[in-house]
Amino acid sequence: MSKSPQSLASAQAIAEVMMHIGHIADSMGYTQGLKPSQWTALRYFARANDSQRTVSAFADFHATTRGAASQMVEVLVTKELLTRVPVPEDRRVVQLHPTEKALALLEYDPLKDFAAVIAALPGPEQFQLADLLSRVLKGLLSQRA
Repeated sequence: MSKSPQSLASAQAIAEVMMHIGHIADSMGYTQGLKPSQWTALRYFARANDSQRTVSAFADFHATTRGAASQMVEVLVTKELLTRVPVPEDRRVVQLHPTEKALALLEYDPLKDFAAVIAALPGPEQFQLADLLSRVLKGLLSQRA
C-alpha cells in the first residue's frame, strides 16, 4: 500500500523541521572553546560507569570509528578535560575520567538550554516526544546498519 502525497509531504516537512532543530542544536554547541562532538564526549564520560569509560565504548555510543573517537579523546586530554586512568586488574584497559575542569565546564553545557525548552512542554507531551524521537532514531540507525 503506497502512501498518499499528503502523508509524504507531511513526512518531508517533519524531517525538515527535525533537520532545522538539529542545525540549531549543533550551532549551540560551539561554545566555551569546544565543538558539539566534544561536548557529547564530555557528557558521555561524565555519566558513564567505569567499564564504559573507554575509547571503544565511546566510539560505539557515538556511532563512529575507534580512530575518530581516539582523536577526539586526545583533544580532550590535551585540553585537560579528560584524564587517562589505567585499570590495575587489566593493564590493557585505560579508562577516561573527566577532570574537575571538565565537570565545572559541564555546568555551562549548551544542551541545558535545549533541554529547558523541552522541559517547558507538558509532561505527557515530553513522553510522547521522547517515544516518537526514539522510534525515528532507531529507524535511522537500522538504515545505517
